[in-house]
This record gives sequence, C-alpha cells and structure tokens, in this order.
Amino acid sequence: MDGGGHDIAHPVRHRTRPPLEARFAYWLRSTFKIPSGMGAGEPFALHPFQLAFLRQYLAQEADGPLWRTCIYSTPRKLGKSTLLGALLLGRMCEDSPIYLPGFMGAVAAPSEKHATYIATAMKAILETAGREKELRRRHDPKPGILFIGDATLTLSTGTRAQGHGADLDLAVIDEMGLLSQNQSDLVTGFFDALSARNGQLILTGTRGDSPTYNEMIDRPDKRTHVTLYAADKGDDLSDPATWHKSNPGLGTIKPLRFMEDAYEKAQQSGSLTEFGAWQNNQALQPGRELLLDYDTLRKSYRDDPQTIPGEPVHIGIDLGGSASMTAATISFEQSGVVKVLGAFPGADLNLLERGKRDLVGDLWHRCALAGELIETSGSVSDLAEFLPALIAMIGPHPVRSVSCDRYRQAEFETAMARARLAWPVIYRGTGPKDGDADIRSTRRLFIAGAIQMKRSLLLEGSMAEADVKVSSTGACQLSKSHPHARIDVAQSLVLACSALLRARDEVKPTYEVDIL
Repeated sequence: MDGGGHDIAHPVRHRTRPPLEARFAYWLRSTFKIPSGMGAGEPFALHPFQLAFLRQYLAQEADGPLWRTCIYSTPRKLGKSTLLGALLLGRMCEDSPIYLPGFMGAVAAPSEKHATYIATAMKAILETAGREKELRRRHDPKPGILFIGDATLTLSTGTRAQGHGADLDLAVIDEMGLLSQNQSDLVTGFFDALSARNGQLILTGTRGDSPTYNEMIDRPDKRTHVTLYAADKGDDLSDPATWHKSNPGLGTIKPLRFMEDAYEKAQQSGSLTEFGAWQNNQALQPGRELLLDYDTLRKSYRDDPQTIPGEPVHIGIDLGGSASMTAATISFEQSGVVKVLGAFPGADLNLLERGKRDLVGDLWHRCALAGELIETSGSVSDLAEFLPALIAMIGPHPVRSVSCDRYRQAEFETAMARARLAWPVIYRGTGPKDGDADIRSTRRLFIAGAIQMKRSLLLEGSMAEADVKVSSTGACQLSKSHPHARIDVAQSLVLACSALLRARDEVKPTYEVDIL
C-alpha cells in the first residue's frame, strides 16, 4: 500500500522462453558427449554454424514449417553425420524438446554404405550417455529400420522406388553430390512422401558434380533454404583463408594440420581436384580427374612468352591414324615455353566436318585459323608435310630429345631420315608405368609455375576431352572422356613435359682440373 492506503500494482514479469533450437542445444549438451574426433568426451555443444542450420530447419509458420527443403552442404569431416544423427535423435527421444510422437523418418543415400553413416552416428551418440539399448534395429529389409520408442527411421538406398507410398515427417538424403543421373527421381519420391504429415526434406553432402543438387543450391525455390560452406571457383586453394571460408569448424572439428597435409598430398599428386571437391566443397567431379585444372593451365598463359636464344628443346609427338590427329608439343628446356602443333589428313573430311564428327563444333577450323593446326594430304597425316611445319615452329634451337610411342615407328624414322634429322628418339610406353610418370611430371611443372605459353585453343580442346584414369595402385593413365574424344595434343604434352623435367633433374657432372 502507499501512504494513502491504496494498493500498488506490481509489474508482472514474463519469463521469456528460449527459442526451440536453444532448448534442443541445451538438451544435447546436458545429455550427450561428443562421440569422436577432436572434442571426443566433451559435452555435445553445437557450433554456431550448426546451430544456425538447426534454427532454419526448426522455423515454423502458422500452417507448418517455414522451409519445406533444407540444404546443408559442407566439406567433408565437419561433423555432418553426427549433427544429423543428433537431430534425428531429437525427433525420436521422448525427453527431447523437439520430440515428435509417432515420428516417421527416412535416410537415403546413393549406396547401402552411405545410407548407414548417420545411423552409425546415432548409435555412437547414444553410447556416450549409456542409452544405446533404446535404439533397436531390424536389418531386413536392407540397409535396415531403426526404432526408438514409437519412432521409426527407415534406411534406404538410392533406387527410383524409394519414398513412394511412404508418409514421413522428415526425409534426409545424404551424399546428394554423388547421386547419379538415374537416381535423381529419389528427391521427387521423398518430397512427395512429406505431404500427408506436412514433413520436411534435408539434402546434404558435398556438391560434387550432380546437376540436380547443384541446380537446387544455385537456384533454390522460395521454400528451400540453402546452408552452403564452399570455396568459389576462383579461390586460391593454397590459401588457408580459403580453407577457413569453406570449413567453418576448421581447428575445432577438423584439424588445421589435416588440411595442410591434404593440400600437400594433392600437390604431390599433381591434381587439386579431389582437394577442391572433398575438402573445400567445390562443384567438381572428384571421380573424374582432369590432366590439369583449367585454372592451373590459365596461370601459365603469357601474352608474349620469350624463349632463350639457343636453348635446347624437347619434343613430344603423338602420331595419329586416319581418324586421329598427329600432334606435337615443343618444350623449351630453360625458359619453360611450350608450343603445340596438330595435323589432320585432309583427303576424307575437311576440318568443319571433322569437328562435327568429333563433337567439338568448329574448334578445328578455329585452331587452323590460329596457326596451331594444319591439314596434310592423304588419308593419314603425312609426316613429310608435318615435320617441316614442326621444324619451323622450333626455330634455331637444338633438339635434345623426341619422345613418342611405337605406333608408326618405322614411318616416323623414315620421314626423319628423308628430312636428314638426327634427333635422339625416346620411345615411351603407353601403359601405367610410363604414363603415370609422364602425367605427374606435367602436373608438377604446371603447378610449380615452370611453364609459360600463349593461350592455345588446340591444347584447351584436348585437355577438356582427356580424363586421367587412376588404377587401384594409384597409377595414372590418360584416357578419352568419350569415344570420339581427341586427346592427341594432351598425349604429346605429357611426353614433352616429362622429357623436360628429366633433363632439368639430371645431375650435372662436375670436373676438377689439377695443374701439374
């Protein structure tokens, strides 16, 4: 009461309830521990980037979820399976603040192995709290079905029929970037399965080269939220700032030393494709290696590369038949300048017709206009006409070596004899042993910045068509990306670069003179 005997109204204090994602994060932190990795054994605390994703997934409107589809794409080894396993446990465990009674969920992936990663993480999390017995698993049908109380989680592989006929609160499709073209219906099937329960779809995994996944990331519809951590195409993959940009948990979830080692390993292999795809989430096809990434090739371009007067050259030659090109690459030993030359026989097809057959449009015609490609007489490229053009491109430089395979060996030696050329010839095998050494030498020179050249349409066209096939032993070999691919210039390039590197790596003899 006040002095006049009147009651005083006290202000009512309204306790503000924490948002749902914060209550869920507290439940995880107070219930479980991190099962493995850098923080193993510590309370299961979410990182800010993980909490930000969960906030979007849990956001609600009056008539249902704010986002029907949530995309969560990060590089590898950032706790993605553990995070999604924790999310599913939150939906299935009765003591969780985000528990859904009678929850029906599904996890799908391109293969049975990938479909079990999140399930394995769920079990590992429960084990940290001694609650693993709450999780029951039925193995039939494969990969299996998980049960916690009245909640059900079905594990699925990426077949077209998956998802059809199901009624789901949540569907997770893992490793979206690895889905093949004939598995793209998987997304539609599981999206349709959300209608009865007003459910949601989570798509996750590195970007890879999946057209469906990358289209959804780059051009999402208005009911799709994208959480993307990735390096851009032009980013420098050697820069730790790029690693931190694409890996928000670097140093806390994923060791920085691991990234340093992964980069060094990629440099040694001569290709940054896998490093860019797996560790920095670039939109690349890790299973398909290019001989050289375009960015690496582009860095060798100069407006007017200068050779050193009198420096020796090394030549790589790929001799073609009636359908293929004869190609040569000249590498200058000291300056690192590279020049290329190609030739087609002109008897059967003109360059525009060949371009149409080889699925490259008018590329051969444009290369001829640029002076990089000639036509010879006959149905097979005439070496007697090709060698003079090659000699003119070499100029006043001694030829220290010519590397080629044994195809058309007798004809090549005859043509050189008629031209009175005494070039030392090295015959290289086309199998994994020689091919691997040649590829690694080429990558080493380009990545080190030891090559300079004018932009070459002929080389770019050949590089785009050439894949590097990696055997189970790790040996590399050039192969065609499709049956009509022309990789002759790429073949000649690796021969010339390999010879150049061998010459540079030679131990120079030293002499001592004693004057008596």
